[in-house]
Amino acid sequence: MPQSVYQSLVLFLLLAAGYGAGKLKVLGPDTVRGMSRFIVDFTLPALVLVSMQKPFSPELRDEALRMLGISFAIYLSALPLSALWARVIRSRGPERGVHEFGGTFANVAFMGFPIMGAYFGKDILFDVSIYNMPFQLLAFSVGVILLTRGRAGTPRLTLRQWINPAILSTTLGFLFFLGSVRISGPLLSGLTLLGDMTTPLSMAVIGAILSRMKVKGVLGNPRVYLTTAYRLVLHPLAVWLALSALGLRGQALAVPVVLATMPVAANASILADAYGGDSETASALVFVSTAVSLITIPFLSWTLFGL
Repeated sequence: MPQSVYQSLVLFLLLAAGYGAGKLKVLGPDTVRGMSRFIVDFTLPALVLVSMQKPFSPELRDEALRMLGISFAIYLSALPLSALWARVIRSRGPERGVHEFGGTFANVAFMGFPIMGAYFGKDILFDVSIYNMPFQLLAFSVGVILLTRGRAGTPRLTLRQWINPAILSTTLGFLFFLGSVRISGPLLSGLTLLGDMTTPLSMAVIGAILSRMKVKGVLGNPRVYLTTAYRLVLHPLAVWLALSALGLRGQALAVPVVLATMPVAANASILADAYGGDSETASALVFVSTAVSLITIPFLSWTLFGL
């Protein structure tokens, strides 16, 4: 059995446990909301900080800067391409911004980190943390504007959305790396244990979120499935072709491509609901793309990289 399939089955079992707990009301909406904040504000920053505890070397520094440049290039290319895709599928009004968001922003925090760690080991999370920095900057700024397209008024963006624990932990971790600052003793052990909670909690939260999504009214919308195909297949293949043509190989190629296979960011439905966007279409995209990704992620990982 390919490693990607094996690890995906393990993660699927964790997701299924969360789904069952959600259906049985063990994980209610308030609990899931609290767990989500706990992951984003505590366990994920701890995971990022520990993953960046690497001995400084010019080679690793250059690798990090290259990964950051690749990530910015992909996101800045994805924005106009997703806008074009929304026009191709004839999406209009508030729904159009949801498809643009879905085509641009993937679920790196809740699925990217767990899956990359499962497929490649914890050492890969240094690159994943660097790669995720543009997401934190763009999803809560440009992303909010996309999700509120067609709505009267300009959304107010708070400092908390621009400066959050994920971006702070990545910045602090990178500064520690550059300065060869080492965390040790009980602090390192505590942060490691806290970070290790990210994978099981993330998958359980996704399962619980899916269990309470009421998207029957929009599941008949063919544009939901078209954007799911774009997000899970067309986009990662385009990233793979572009980066391969530029001569990238190995980890520098695998990190952005496998992360590009992740489903629509769960933040889509949360932000759309918070800012008065089309939350039903956003929820449908999150639901359908997450469900389908359980097949497409291991398939593309095995096909493109033999994982």
